[in-house]
Amino acid sequence: MMAMASLSMMACTSKETFHWQTKAGGMYLLSADKTVVGQLLDNRPEGMKVAGEITQLDSSTFRIVRRYTAVQDIDSASLSLDFRHHSRSRFWMIPAVSYNGNHWGRGKEPKGAEENGHWRTFSYRRTPIPGATYSEGDRFAVATWNDTPTSEYQDFSCSLAPEESQTTHRILWPEEELPTMYSGRDRYGDGYKKHVRLKKGDTVTLTLYLAVNAVEPDHQAMHHFLRKAWEYAQKPIIPVFDTQKIWELGIRYATESLWAEEGSFKGFSIGLVADGEKGWKQRPGWKYEIGWCGQNASLANSLLTDYIRNGRTESLNKALATLDTWANNCLLPNGLFVTHYDNILNHRDNSVMDACNLGTAALNFFEACDLTRAAGVGRPLYERIAYNICNFVKADQQPEGLYARGWTPDGKCFVREGTIGCFMVPPMLEAYRRSGDSTYLVSAIKAYNYYLNELKTDGYTTSGALDTWCIDKESSTPLLQSSMMFYEITGERAYLDNAVFVSYYLSTWLWHYHGIYPENDNFTVYRYNTFGATSVSVQHHHLDQYALSWVSDWIKLADLTGDSQWKEKALAIWRNGAQLVSDGTLEINGRVRPAGSQNEAYFECNFFFEANREERINSWLVAWPGAFRLETLRRLKDFQLNK
Repeated sequence: MMAMASLSMMACTSKETFHWQTKAGGMYLLSADKTVVGQLLDNRPEGMKVAGEITQLDSSTFRIVRRYTAVQDIDSASLSLDFRHHSRSRFWMIPAVSYNGNHWGRGKEPKGAEENGHWRTFSYRRTPIPGATYSEGDRFAVATWNDTPTSEYQDFSCSLAPEESQTTHRILWPEEELPTMYSGRDRYGDGYKKHVRLKKGDTVTLTLYLAVNAVEPDHQAMHHFLRKAWEYAQKPIIPVFDTQKIWELGIRYATESLWAEEGSFKGFSIGLVADGEKGWKQRPGWKYEIGWCGQNASLANSLLTDYIRNGRTESLNKALATLDTWANNCLLPNGLFVTHYDNILNHRDNSVMDACNLGTAALNFFEACDLTRAAGVGRPLYERIAYNICNFVKADQQPEGLYARGWTPDGKCFVREGTIGCFMVPPMLEAYRRSGDSTYLVSAIKAYNYYLNELKTDGYTTSGALDTWCIDKESSTPLLQSSMMFYEITGERAYLDNAVFVSYYLSTWLWHYHGIYPENDNFTVYRYNTFGATSVSVQHHHLDQYALSWVSDWIKLADLTGDSQWKEKALAIWRNGAQLVSDGTLEINGRVRPAGSQNEAYFECNFFFEANREERINSWLVAWPGAFRLETLRRLKDFQLNK
């Protein structure tokens, strides 16, 4: 360990809440009352000299630069730059990777900060802010992150080591993932460490952004670091089709490629998969879903909107056929609704109807009632279905407020745990807004408070990504939507503040940069930019476009709060989610994609579904991204996105 006595200090502000002091053993960060917050340390091999500087960016944020120069040839170089917080961690996080150790859930994602006595290390590509780590001690909250690499030579990793009396935030060069590598859902591979030789005179630069704030209730100290990370992030403008073309392509994909008729079913397939040749076919199993991945109800509402706006009779006919199919065959006597039509076709009665699909169905059937009325073909049954779903869930609600993850057809609760139950809050609020029946509002308030308090206490939400059982981002989206709806209904500022609170949690999943990939990599060849994407969950370490579902809420939030970051982030999400939408000629990995199609998963790190690790852009052309783009365009005016 070498002290940083050679560092020069360059303050950019006259107000210093924290300041550095050189003492025996290194550089120490002190608070205004001279409490030692932590220590800056570095590890480097013999044969390297170091220089650098600390720039104070504001009263509590610093940019620390270390330049390591080889004074002799080094066969295998290894460097790390640490900030050792002199406190145990009460809560810690590697955004999108680990939330206090990932101990919630039934998956086999990385649990805890160490494995077999070794601290886990992760490539920066797994983190939405390059190499970000965060911890809350007894008094202070500390966050560190790095600049985005501009070449593969700069690839690095991060680690967080929470111990009994100290917490070490670390960046490491060159890139490594040790002691094992999380390589797929619940799968691990051998760990790796890149081997880099340095010649005499070669230089390596490590940059550590350090943000320190007083610990705040409900983990709100992380908001300071997240605001700064976004402020300092480069924000590329990704070129995409204009909103009118996105709309047209979305309608085409729904009507030309996803449309399916099978037995009593008329509606939309969940998506296309590659066939045995060079073409595509609808997925042969588990095909028809009302919400989540299948999005039959939302796609039908977009077709109704298309008919109202553009007069296309085909859109009207297919929308009504879809909604009527579900409405006439899926409503159960107890008020529940069959969410997967495969169960109707295959005469299965042991399925689970989850809160995500049910909430989506109820909200969309409310909207469909209004749209059919506007189209002159009213369907009051749609509204009754939505009310029936709400009535069942309301009656099943537990005294403390929570709903459930799902129910069996006979009305028995499948399981209660998880934030996923919150997907029923928005339709409950819509039921109140339409009927004036206060029992819906009371139910929504109880559930909302329960799930929001879980987020505030735990620092994460859970169980919304239905193909996992873990901490994720999807489960918090109804909290954001509910907060915005509560504010519209009540006008109470507290709900707007809650929307901001949830939005910062969602920001821990949002990619603030574009990573660097080899010249022959899928991302490079097809010009996919990671900026504005979101990681799925701690069990699924890949990117997707799910954040499209909250673009309209963040644009509204920016207008209501005057905080431009939410609109900036919303537009970044929109542009990211509108990348690589096929115009009917787009060829990726040897297959021309149908008009309006787009794949679901982008594998930004060493995590893949299958063994083929050359295709970072997968070939699962699922329905939901197009449905979410159309849904966003139903809610917003063109000028709000065409900028």
